[in-house]
Amino acid sequence: MKAMPAGAKVLITGATGFLGSHCLVRLLGEPCSVHAVNRTGKGPPHARVTWHAADLRVPDAVRDLVGRVRPTHLLHSAWITTPGRYASDGENLDWLQGGLALLRGFGEAGGTRFVGVGTCAEYDGQQTRFAEDETPVRPSTLYGKAKVAMSAAAQAFSAHYGFSAAWGRVFLPYGPGDHPQRLIPTVLAALQAGRPVEVSQGTQERDFIYAPDAADLLVRLLCAMEAGAFNVATGRGTRVRVVVERLADRVGRRDLIRFGALTGDSGPLRLVADMSKVGERIGWSAPTSLEAGLEKVLNHALDADLCSARRD
Repeated sequence: MKAMPAGAKVLITGATGFLGSHCLVRLLGEPCSVHAVNRTGKGPPHARVTWHAADLRVPDAVRDLVGRVRPTHLLHSAWITTPGRYASDGENLDWLQGGLALLRGFGEAGGTRFVGVGTCAEYDGQQTRFAEDETPVRPSTLYGKAKVAMSAAAQAFSAHYGFSAAWGRVFLPYGPGDHPQRLIPTVLAALQAGRPVEVSQGTQERDFIYAPDAADLLVRLLCAMEAGAFNVATGRGTRVRVVVERLADRVGRRDLIRFGALTGDSGPLRLVADMSKVGERIGWSAPTSLEAGLEKVLNHALDADLCSARRD
């Protein structure tokens, strides 16, 4: 693996978000100084992390931040991701506007390497193969369209200012810190509470990636100089039904699962990444199997419940 250059100064956005928090932990394994930003300027204390407060949807605030920090490397993870909102919320356009200011400020500050966190929702969901430089990019949501625009802007600013830029299209991350309204936390919380779990038939196939693995790949991209889009996934598909059943069996409550109770749109039938480019250019493959990742999620949840019971 290519190491972060000596003296690198990394600015990470979204550092207290789900995926961003795992990226922050992973960055601490690199020989660099780390500057993290969120709206409050507060986060987990660490001797090598300097926290900054800024609303990244406000261009003036973004330019001021980048001008003060003057990072050599930028990992941009911040965006709207709230379940039930993010796909169509107009706030996506605010994040895009702020992202453009971030790219300009980074270029003007003499930055050398940018990595942005994109999404598999950028692809045409009607396809059956999802390869970075082959599958049509044809998003159906405002979220996907805004991410595509940000990716294109990164390449344009990269060409103009001379820094290198990569874009990580993240598939289905899961793990500690996941939003409670997303699939795995929702199912697990209901099972632990003894409540019925209403889900679709679960026949859709998805590429689930353990969040620390996704963070590892994103940081490896930040250390590298490869340009363009890269899938952030495992390349292995699993039916949603299998994930739900595995969680239910582990808790011993498969009787609570109500497959077919939800009949709305469940998205593409198959959404699994082609990881050939990542393997060839970065030399990386996801180290955590779905079985091992779910076991870690379950153990984390059980530990949290135990700590809560002790406090009570």
